Amino acid sequence: MRHPPGSMLLCWHCENQLREQTTEQLAALARRNVIDWVIDTVRIRLRYNKERELALAELCWWAVCAGIGDAITEEMAARSLLLPVEPFLSVYKESDIVPSVPATSILQREMAQVKPINMPPAEEQPKVLTLAADPESPESFMLRPKRRRWICKPYTDWVKTQPCSGCQRPADDPHHIIGHGMGGTATKAHDLFVIPLCRVCHDELHADVAAFEQKHGTQLELLYRFLDRALAIGVIVKA
Repeated sequence: MRHPPGSMLLCWHCENQLREQTTEQLAALARRNVIDWVIDTVRIRLRYNKERELALAELCWWAVCAGIGDAITEEMAARSLLLPVEPFLSVYKESDIVPSVPATSILQREMAQVKPINMPPAEEQPKVLTLAADPESPESFMLRPKRRRWICKPYTDWVKTQPCSGCQRPADDPHHIIGHGMGGTATKAHDLFVIPLCRVCHDELHADVAAFEQKHGTQLELLYRFLDRALAIGVIVKA
């Protein structure tokens, strides 16, 4: 649901209850979502994961490189440049009054020498995975076609950055579904059939599949939920 200055994710019931309403609480939530989106965008551009806390200096540096340094406030610029804080005295001598150089003017000089990064609009950002259907592939006309394992490293790299499907802690591995007719001796399932798991949950699953699935749900249930999320947030798109 859109609400100035941004939007928020709501279930059907809450969306019906809150539609056309304007409150300070909703505005604060929408503003928090905008802030989180900006921080996540900067993290992605700087090749950081979600566990990396973004420093103010890094945020300002990204803004300068992205060509939006004008949005940096004087206080942000002073803290990023580590300029000393000038004390405010009740009484000044005339000889002590020295005009200070605005921190933003220092950034303006730097911005004139930095070539802005060409950042495509959000709708044109490269996707992790694009799919296309080929109903007339050569193998589809064969009686016993040789199976090819589908591999997509960009997708499995993204899977590793997501929360663990078991404990929700940061994941370490993209686990390829085993059993359920997938994989086999010395083979793996296609890279599409993976879920993120931390090292502890991954070891638990391979040590005792039945115990893991009884505790967290079957691998197919976890895979369905993960694929549904990947499709919903635009990670998997049509070619």
